Amino acid sequence: TSKMSDAIGMMEGAFFVSRTEILTWINELLQLNIAKIEHTASGAVACQILDAIFPGTVPMHKVNWKATQEYEFINNYKIVQQVFLKQKIDQHVEVEKLIKGKYQDNLEFMQWLKRYYDLHANLSVPYDPLARRKDVSQPKKEK
Repeated sequence: TSKMSDAIGMMEGAFFVSRTEILTWINELLQLNIAKIEHTASGAVACQILDAIFPGTVPMHKVNWKATQEYEFINNYKIVQQVFLKQKIDQHVEVEKLIKGKYQDNLEFMQWLKRYYDLHANLSVPYDPLARRKDVSQPKKEK
């Protein structure tokens, strides 16, 4: 069965959340320093937001934070889509549009994710984004 609130419509409050508010939310939640919505186009941010909502369901070690090419972005969105499938989230992800890095498409997807987070995240469980990214974003130190 699909979760009732997955159908977040365009006229819902989610789509009136400003770019500044979205960036502040992403940067605070994930302890990042993203300056532009377009920088979420790689899909890595979406993966980690989902990890915050559904702890332990996102294979964070597979998320490519250093992705710069569209084909690398697609692999991150495959992770997003797998989580959506596993969690029965009935939301179409327009990967082809998102990977182009266009402002409006990425803003709307982040707005949707923020609304989904607000409805489903368990805020009583602390989330440590740096620990979850530890194995992925930092190169292994040689001994």
